[in-house]
Amino acid sequence: LGDHLVHNTPKPTLLTLFGAVLEDANPAERALVLGGLPAPVRAVWHVIGRPRYARHIRRVRG
Repeated sequence: LGDHLVHNTPKPTLLTLFGAVLEDANPAERALVLGGLPAPVRAVWHVIGRPRYARHIRRVRG
């Protein structure tokens, strides 16, 4: 199911979903999830995904 989601969801949408998962995670869970990602994917999250998610949430929540 996870592979299907990753391969069939637009990348910007994946970043938003990933941000929502991390937002609800506690620090230990967040570290576990991020630690399981390959280094290039973690870099994409930190450089592109996290700021994009923050902008999205500001627009949604006002």
